[in-house]
Amino acid sequence: MLINLPLAIAVISLNVLLFYYLYFFLKLNKKPISKSGFHKPISIIICAKNEADNLKKFLPKVLEQDYPEFEVVVVNDQSKDGTAAILKNFEKSYPKLVIVTIDEHIKHWPGKKFALTLGIKTAKHEHLLLTDADCLPNSINWSKQMSSNFNNSEIVLGFGGYQKRKG
Repeated sequence: MLINLPLAIAVISLNVLLFYYLYFFLKLNKKPISKSGFHKPISIIICAKNEADNLKKFLPKVLEQDYPEFEVVVVNDQSKDGTAAILKNFEKSYPKLVIVTIDEHIKHWPGKKFALTLGIKTAKHEHLLLTDADCLPNSINWSKQMSSNFNNSEIVLGFGGYQKRKG
């Protein structure tokens, strides 16, 4: 029985890549939450411009995090799509929600920088988590997972993977 050498090499290579992916990437994705944990208060900052649909879907997942003490600062950056009404509605049910509104005549710099600056200045806690209005936390422990890296660090940079979906 003859085996095609290039085909055999390709099959072996694919198996090695599959093992590497399963072992390393899945293991990293399931990082345990530290038992000692970082439990200082945090401020979660979200900048939103015309994000009404995303806020309806994702903001409750941020506001319902299992974390001892936190606030969620949402900066409404000149939205024209009903974002303000949605935020006001959430504010009735979630006392942890802080809304900052940038009116058109207030804007100094174009882009997201001014909104982030206002969100950071409004935050009452020293430790900050920044996310976007279209981001879905992977669990109710997302804030614990993210803040567990704050111990003995001045700056922690991180990112989250995203899922590609149709639409």
